Amino acid sequence: VPVKLKNPKPMKPFEFFLDLYSMPSYKELDPTFFVFLTFPIFFGIMLGDVGYGLASLLIFWILKKMMPKSKNFFNILMLASFVSILFGILFGEFFGFEEILGFHLWHIISRSKEMTSLMAIVITIGVVHVNIGLIAGFINVYKDHGLMAAIYEKASWIVLEIGVAMLALSYFHKIPISPLVGAVFLAASILMLFKGEGVKGLMEIPSIFTNILSYARLMAIGVSSVKLAEVINHSAQDMFHSGGFLILAGILILVIGHIINLALGLLGSFLHSLRLHYVEFFSKFFHGGAKKYQPFGMREE
Repeated sequence: VPVKLKNPKPMKPFEFFLDLYSMPSYKELDPTFFVFLTFPIFFGIMLGDVGYGLASLLIFWILKKMMPKSKNFFNILMLASFVSILFGILFGEFFGFEEILGFHLWHIISRSKEMTSLMAIVITIGVVHVNIGLIAGFINVYKDHGLMAAIYEKASWIVLEIGVAMLALSYFHKIPISPLVGAVFLAASILMLFKGEGVKGLMEIPSIFTNILSYARLMAIGVSSVKLAEVINHSAQDMFHSGGFLILAGILILVIGHIINLALGLLGSFLHSLRLHYVEFFSKFFHGGAKKYQPFGMREE
């Protein structure tokens, strides 16, 4: 059945990502809503700098005016840049500076100094995102094959995660229960997986944990951008202190260095945000493969 997506106006630009990937089949959930919610957040966490966010917002606004046919694409990037500014405020960063004119920028968490806490946050985001995908998959399977098939094929993965978490927490004495309880959950999930997906499901057990760990890139890309910005800033400051001709060299280092870092940050944030959706998220519920509805004629909406 040919498919035409129907989403509210704010979400419509994000259909671009399904055009790149595949159209959902007629009975599948349309993932546009999920991408609309999470793509800007992932992008913002990785870029996460007020200065870079403002610069990218201005660049994409100019490009949108120059290329009106690509306005949907630039609307996505402008929203992602705005979210980057918000995360830049939370991280207290402005072109890599955490202190300007002797004033420390307010922040909730410092990416360069609290990497352990940031890692815990992004892994938690990964757990939530992957499980939203499993719930969406549960709904898809339930609609196509019924309740028991959905439980065996999708709910089993959630039971598996619960079992592993209970085992780990009880082993390290974080919760007052016997490890046997976690082992029972784990054994039950393996039986459910075998019933729902056969040997293939058992072979894919490690994938759920590698998928979750993959969200560590939200921290890694951001921290690498911060550290490069710090190197640029410190190199320029050393030249400013030396005086004379080196002041001009310091200005060039600041301008060229931050342009390169911004370009790398935008490319990395875009590609890795997209990858987390296409690989880690879509694999839990989305099959696609439908034909896009293309009428002989249609009025502009």
